[in-house]
Amino acid sequence: MKNTIIISSPAKINIGLWVKNKRPDNYHEIATVMQTISLADTLTLKETSEPGIKIFCDNKDVPTDSSNLIYKAAESFFKLHKLEPNLWVKLEKKIPVAAGLAGGSSNAAATLLGLSKLYEKSVILHEIMDLASTIGSDVPFVLYGGLALAHGRGEKLFFHEPPKTPYVVVIVMPNNLKVSTKWAYDNFVHSANESKARAFDKILSAYQSGDIASLKKLVFNDLESVTLKNYPEIARIKEILSSGNNGLVLMSGSGPAIFGLFKEKREALMAVKGLHGLPVDVYIEHTTKKNL
Repeated sequence: MKNTIIISSPAKINIGLWVKNKRPDNYHEIATVMQTISLADTLTLKETSEPGIKIFCDNKDVPTDSSNLIYKAAESFFKLHKLEPNLWVKLEKKIPVAAGLAGGSSNAAATLLGLSKLYEKSVILHEIMDLASTIGSDVPFVLYGGLALAHGRGEKLFFHEPPKTPYVVVIVMPNNLKVSTKWAYDNFVHSANESKARAFDKILSAYQSGDIASLKKLVFNDLESVTLKNYPEIARIKEILSSGNNGLVLMSGSGPAIFGLFKEKREALMAVKGLHGLPVDVYIEHTTKKNL
């Protein structure tokens, strides 16, 4: 058995987010197209002689106690396989915290995959996906990776083949700004709109075919009506990134991260020039294929 495993933990973006009615369990029904990207954290998982689950992180904003999804994922794994936990985890953060990029969910997914390798447990797809779904709504998606259409509260996943030619992805994250997902959903005002349903039916095929012109007409994120209204600095970032008119620019999830999809890197580099001098972090990445 291996003693140490190092595993990548990728971020995701929402290529459109349609927020529907609130459910009896207080979650909202949603529809969204999700895509993993190359921006990733790194997890080092090490079996130790000391009992328990210990987490260390290079970002002080990340909790290292039992509230961390890494801890919950590890705990679930050990219970499933009837093993005593004796785990040391080092988390090196690259994905911005509380950004709408599923960093925490991705860390949980990477933990499940990494522990399966560390303890030489066969990855049975339905078993590990079911386990992932008990940890968080986004965990099954980032576990499998690639491209998926999600319904329900995000747990009903329909995986599709990502575009053959990866998109260049620009991620822009405002400094020292976090947006609560719960706050965004709690403040969202739902309104029925048949045009959203018609548009959403066409997003996936336009995305897969690389048709950015059509995507720009079809794609929307309902939570922008909450986040951009309350955070004009995020709205300004989106406006600047959109000014070149070459790519699709949208907020991911509840924000505050704004992303741009471009066909070529030179277009992406041109788009971010207008952000020079602003208090933001900029990442130039690309879309990725599935993990499993």
